[in-house]
Amino acid sequence: MLLKALKSNHAFHYFLIPLIAIAIWFRSFIDPALYSFYPGEDMMILYQPVNYLLGSSPLASHITALVFAILLAFLILKLNVQYAFIRSRSLLPPSLFVLITSGMTDLRAMHPIYPAALFLILSVDRIFNTYDKESIHSNAFDSGVFLATGSLFYFNLVFFFPLLWIGFITIRPNVNWREYILTTLGFILPWLAALSYYLITDGTIELIQTIKANFTMHQDFLSNNLPMQIYVGFLALLTFLGSFFLIAQYDGKKISSRRYFKAFFWIFLISVILILANPAVSEEIIIILAIPLTYLISNYLIFIKKPIWGEVFLYLLVAGVIALQFAGQFPKFL
Repeated sequence: MLLKALKSNHAFHYFLIPLIAIAIWFRSFIDPALYSFYPGEDMMILYQPVNYLLGSSPLASHITALVFAILLAFLILKLNVQYAFIRSRSLLPPSLFVLITSGMTDLRAMHPIYPAALFLILSVDRIFNTYDKESIHSNAFDSGVFLATGSLFYFNLVFFFPLLWIGFITIRPNVNWREYILTTLGFILPWLAALSYYLITDGTIELIQTIKANFTMHQDFLSNNLPMQIYVGFLALLTFLGSFFLIAQYDGKKISSRRYFKAFFWIFLISVILILANPAVSEEIIIILAIPLTYLISNYLIFIKKPIWGEVFLYLLVAGVIALQFAGQFPKFL
């Protein structure tokens, strides 16, 4: 059975995860295409060199995106192994992350969201690492630096700044005022360096236009796209079921696990608010949403009382991802 195989902890899974990603992405390598950026979406200071290196090569863009997707999957595995908020040494979370994100076929091409998600995970790791620690000064500063660095790839990551303060309060209720200052300084310094560069190179107008575009451009990946609506609806169903299951077992979880899941909830909430409030935010945010959803859904599928339902849900997810590979051949409906 698929679920039984994926939630095991065999060493061969370390090779299976890249193989799953390559297998699902294989069709996109036959006829690769560059991502259709809106003006300014790919112009943040740290993403410009990536754009330059990739040039106009769709194949290079797809290979780079695949490498990032696999790297993010292993970072997701590392977090659970290190902090054990799911009481199982399962390799299901990284497999689920690959499955969920692979459903977004346009994101098989390189996008700033990939390095941004990587730095977001590094920031979360620094926050989680403060649990039961006496001194967290370096963690506070590092978390701000990582998040700001990610936002210099993908601007909308700046809206996750509240996660830094909320995360530390959630993990360590007795946060000192110095930690708030260090976190803020860590976040400000990379932006000061970027602003200095723009001032020196007379690029302030370009920066203003880029930031403006990240608020005013209208993106809607769900309208007139029935296959994607069904896929996102199914993810919403799994999120709903996973949330109620987590609430039911909440009192039985370790205090640390409860706090980690609370922090993940804020990543989820900020992502949803961005989708609703910022018209420029589109399907790319699913990459960030997939981080908390991966753990939430994994927790549900691993500990569900009737494993047969877990198998059904997992097979439906796989079927949905496969169907989306051919969605471009289907007519789009209202």
